[in-house]
Amino acid sequence: MRDFCPRCETPIASTAALCPSCGYRVMVPCPTCGRPNVPQAMFCGGCGSGMHLTTRLRRRWEAMFSLPTRSRLKHLGGGFLFGSALALFAFGSMGMSRPEALRVQPEWAPSRVESPFACREAQTTFSRLGTWKATQDMNRPATLDDLVKVGNLLLQGCPPITGDPTEVRGEAIEARHFLPAGGARAADLGNTPLRRAEAAMFFYRLAADRLALTAPEETVYRFADIPRYHSLNVPAELLETIGIRIAREPEVFGGEDHLTLADLSDVATDFLKAYEDRLKMKAFSSLDPAS
Repeated sequence: MRDFCPRCETPIASTAALCPSCGYRVMVPCPTCGRPNVPQAMFCGGCGSGMHLTTRLRRRWEAMFSLPTRSRLKHLGGGFLFGSALALFAFGSMGMSRPEALRVQPEWAPSRVESPFACREAQTTFSRLGTWKATQDMNRPATLDDLVKVGNLLLQGCPPITGDPTEVRGEAIEARHFLPAGGARAADLGNTPLRRAEAAMFFYRLAADRLALTAPEETVYRFADIPRYHSLNVPAELLETIGIRIAREPEVFGGEDHLTLADLSDVATDFLKAYEDRLKMKAFSSLDPAS
């Protein structure tokens, strides 16, 4: 019996495996029993075994394990492969990194302290005060010379608050003018420790000059260590009233305490806040002074 090649239609024998004309593989022998089968056959028509290796392996796999077991093994193998790929990717990325790229190199930049003030005078003075602080050891004891330097910065940046904005002073006032006893201890300012009482008198006179403050008629005698009719009562209470924190504690003043540069800087910052508040009260005279 003769057949025809499905590719070139050349007559061939029914048992021929290849077309003698075009080489088309007409029949494929079974790897188990040798019976010829069409190339598209999945199983041998004689012995029933798989024609391809994958088919035989799958039949072997199905014969060894039940369906539930095969399903569990399939999920387990998939998870293992995914975890292995993930670990390989992670360790491979670490190995591909340059040694100098493994450590984060910090970049240092000078810190900038934003001004807490809105008015131009207070902002400028606060900036100058910060420049001066950057050159000092803020933990060392302050001296009268430091008090004079801080006072000059406040005088230069904060013009007097007066009722008449056109009023101009005939001569500039220096901070030495506001030292206790008119600067009687000014002979050796750099070696003279600054006491809290002296700082209070200095900033009280400075506030009277720059903020146009007047002494109250009565005091409440809030500090237990200041006698009733002592000259420090009015300055200490007035400074605390306008927000300049000069006392050691709410009820103890501590006039003989020696101040540090950090303490002096805090008092100067409070002075600038009080100065800005007075400017707002002058610009908006209808506001309640206590607000």
